[in-house]
Amino acid sequence: MAKNLRLGEILKQAGIIDDFQLNSALSYQRHWGGRFGESLIKLGYLSEDKLQNFLARQFDLPQIELFGRKIPEDVLAYIPVDKAQEFHVLPVERREISGTMHLVVAMTDPTNLMVTDSLQFMTGCRIKAALASEDAISAAIEKSYGPEVDDQEELDFALEDLADPPKPVTPSPVAAPAPVTPPTPVAQPVSVSHNDGFSASALKQLENRYENLVRILLDRGVIDNNDLDELM
Repeated sequence: MAKNLRLGEILKQAGIIDDFQLNSALSYQRHWGGRFGESLIKLGYLSEDKLQNFLARQFDLPQIELFGRKIPEDVLAYIPVDKAQEFHVLPVERREISGTMHLVVAMTDPTNLMVTDSLQFMTGCRIKAALASEDAISAAIEKSYGPEVDDQEELDFALEDLADPPKPVTPSPVAAPAPVTPPTPVAQPVSVSHNDGFSASALKQLENRYENLVRILLDRGVIDNNDLDELM
């Protein structure tokens, strides 16, 4: 069976769904978004296990367990988190086969050639699909990439921090010592701060905020290295 057929047509030709279920799932997908296979599952026309098992047999693809799997950082770097979320995929491992780099990618729908072509163009690797469930991929993306912080939100926070620098640390009042009986009391040395009222931790915090702001401005192309040299 041709691999460039859409998932709905493949399932219909295999007798897994009928015309009514195909059209209903397409209508659901147009109205609510998401992937076609997810629409079939939400409408109750087939289970996720049945869909995954069918695709594994149909295209001779492995089913991969993502729970507890540690993805190396250099593998994750092939697909940015926003694209992983958009395509609902996760890079799992890379292999060099006959001098060509292959990237194993967990996905729910190997029939979506638009996604596969986009990933091959983005990564420069041949994409080898491995099947995993919707929930497993969502959980693995969140665990592997960590919580995503929007660049604009991070920039806003950095600007707010610089506009409102940490306040100087005010030393707590020290209670006067009780009277002592020795006739010649020894004067205690007075400690002097050389930070004009700022603690070392407060200065370090301000320095980190400045470095964070500079990094964001460089990433967004607002300034370049020449501008940075002039600022320094």
